[in-house]
Amino acid sequence: MRIWRFPAATGGAVLLSFACCLSLAAGAVSAQSTEPSHNHQHQRVRIALPAQKLGPSLAALSRQTGVEIHYPAGAEDEVGNAVNGTMSFDQVLRTLLAGSGLTYTFTENGVEVGRRGEPHRIEAVEVTADTPMEEYAWGAASMGYLATHTGTASKTDAAIVEIPRSISVVTRQEMEDRGANSVMDAMTYSAGVSTELQGIDSRVDDIRIRGFDASSWSNNMYLDGLRLPRGGQWTTAQVDAYGLERVEVLKGPAAVLYGQVTPGGLVNMVAKRPSFDHRNEVILSGGSFNQYEGAFDLGGSLDESGNWLGRLVGSYNDGDAQVDETELSRIYIAPSATWFVNDSTDITFLSYYQKDEGGSTFQFLPVQGLLYPTPYGYIDRDTFLGEPDWNTYDREQWAIGYDLNHTFNDVWSFRQNAKYSYVDTLFRTVVSNPRTTVGNGGLNSNNRTFPRRGVKGAGELREVAVDNQFKAAFSTGRLRHDLVFGLDYLRTHWDHTRYSVTATIDDIDVFDPVYSGAAGFEDSLMVQIDEENVERQTGLYIQDMIALDNWRFMFGVRHDQFKVDALEDEDSSDDDAFTWQTGATYLLENGLAPYLSYATSFEPVSGQDSSQSAFEPSEGEQYEAGLKYQPPRSNSMITISAFDLRQTNLVVTDISPPAGAPCEAVNSCQRQTGETRTRGAELEAKMWNESGLSVTASYTYLDTEVTDGEEGEEGNEKPLAPRNMANLWLDYKWREGALAGFGLGVGARYTSDLYGDAENNYRVDSYVLYDASLRYDMSYLGLPGVSVALTGRNLKDERYLTYCTQYGCSYGSARNITASVKYRW
Repeated sequence: MRIWRFPAATGGAVLLSFACCLSLAAGAVSAQSTEPSHNHQHQRVRIALPAQKLGPSLAALSRQTGVEIHYPAGAEDEVGNAVNGTMSFDQVLRTLLAGSGLTYTFTENGVEVGRRGEPHRIEAVEVTADTPMEEYAWGAASMGYLATHTGTASKTDAAIVEIPRSISVVTRQEMEDRGANSVMDAMTYSAGVSTELQGIDSRVDDIRIRGFDASSWSNNMYLDGLRLPRGGQWTTAQVDAYGLERVEVLKGPAAVLYGQVTPGGLVNMVAKRPSFDHRNEVILSGGSFNQYEGAFDLGGSLDESGNWLGRLVGSYNDGDAQVDETELSRIYIAPSATWFVNDSTDITFLSYYQKDEGGSTFQFLPVQGLLYPTPYGYIDRDTFLGEPDWNTYDREQWAIGYDLNHTFNDVWSFRQNAKYSYVDTLFRTVVSNPRTTVGNGGLNSNNRTFPRRGVKGAGELREVAVDNQFKAAFSTGRLRHDLVFGLDYLRTHWDHTRYSVTATIDDIDVFDPVYSGAAGFEDSLMVQIDEENVERQTGLYIQDMIALDNWRFMFGVRHDQFKVDALEDEDSSDDDAFTWQTGATYLLENGLAPYLSYATSFEPVSGQDSSQSAFEPSEGEQYEAGLKYQPPRSNSMITISAFDLRQTNLVVTDISPPAGAPCEAVNSCQRQTGETRTRGAELEAKMWNESGLSVTASYTYLDTEVTDGEEGEEGNEKPLAPRNMANLWLDYKWREGALAGFGLGVGARYTSDLYGDAENNYRVDSYVLYDASLRYDMSYLGLPGVSVALTGRNLKDERYLTYCTQYGCSYGSARNITASVKYRW
């Protein structure tokens, strides 16, 4: 007789998890245990299995737990139920076999599955260890580049193919193969996503989704399902990418689950969490601009019983930047621990500390000299036109929180996700003063010099975020429900002070800069803005994912209450809104899954326009139709989508403010347009082969238009929205032959021309960037665990602009090459 025998606790599936409830009430379960409990009966299991034949489901379960599972011939062809969550081994089997007519018995040697009313006759059945494991939405992807589950789109551990929305996931494996050093770098090959369109900016991750801002300056970046803190003009968080397991993009309005967001979509970063099968690693790297980095990722069981797991992730980098006279350094450390309290409760403690020191790479460079040539040519890409002694962006940020999961019974469970965050920033810069020279593209009449202004900003914020979720998994007739009922709360207390430097700052020669220093700057500061606000958001939401045969339906509704108390001037604003979404997916046997969806969004807009009138809230809605294709027994997925997305009251720069408007003094006049429309189509393909070719490919088409605006504005395209984007990354790994151990990746990124301003006066050209990666596994030379890599971005060192307005332009990133050595054990 052949039986299954796999190593215990493999596959990385036992992490902190949310115990999604079982899909049937206890009284309706037909499978049952027929023997007294044994030790492995109450073994804690983190499992995610689709409704499929029992053969692969039992194989995955046995491989993960290390428990031998015997069953009669023919039982492998029975269809088992979907199982998804963290629960006891007994609960997993009860759910998996419910309604099948099969029973199970725990023995000292494992588990025996038999037919009801028949003796357990065990015949020869063999399943190999190659049977793939199902992944966990808050953990590592089990198939390299391809993620099959997401927690972002539904706040449950759901299969991506079943959700009627377009979703992109960048896994840890893909980030490592491409050498992605930031969240922005990780997203560069994703459909519908554009990056760095506001120029090189070391302070933030500059990301736009379907033409809408989703950067660190927005409300659309999340960490582990909770919004990243942001408050004041320059006080925002940016999380080091080495601490992340995956980065997910949910496209289109996501207000039903997350509250106030712009309608293009949101980015959710999933932090590394403890796991039983953790592999430790240490990395040393160095590269362009004299940047050097060391990183480590350590973890595993903290006690013999396995009730406690721990992980410690950290990195340190230091060096120069692409822009002259600018240094950048960062320290990052993230301890985490998971405690399996009992069979029904687990909690993961998540924390990190990050400190950034150095300068800022962002500059307002003149239009004349970047977009248009001067009599002296173009300004060099690495030119620094500020003052080295007044170029500072220091940021200290940290967060501590937890993810608590409790299962009440086979139907009901509860999750509480909470975090406290702190951010402190200091920003000092000298930049152009383009309003005085706008008639000559920012330069003085000699076409060589331009006037400058000095600014200082200091900000601090504290934020509390908590998301309470009650979940129920049950059936009503033929309908199977995964219901989420939630209440979330966000409170951000921030203060921000902006100063202008009143001391005389000499004009600078853009072709031969001579710095005059910052003597007297600190003693000549004048307060321009002094704010202290408390922002509160409370959201009540409900969502149901319903399965009926091959149909998957989604429906959700939310009510938001948002309030801002301006403590300095005793002013406040108060908004509320209902948002909703619905959609349907049909799963065909050949792996095709067509879908339709509709969703709305709501975003309060703080601040005032040039006439000092309060901004109106912005609202959005989207219709989307698409087709997903996940071929059976294939590590690949293709998503095609088409959408119509509209937003009211979009905020843009006001180039013609009323005379004497206070915003002119701080160069920040803004106004709102009536309505914009974005129609588009996306294609994204992922394919993974551990010993062969892996692929990430995407194409995006955007047709944007201002459909209701001021005179002369209607019919214009939205700024920073390229009409076409196309990306392709090919990666090949050799496991045999003369090249065994080598890995080679090559990629290309195309972005079409675009307008940088709402008036459509300034258009920048299209560009193509080429990337590559070369890796070698030195275990083939007798050094197990050691690997080396050489990665490069923008290999041709293409000089390109990312945007232009009449007030300034910005270059994109130059060539960046990094060499690294890694040791894993």
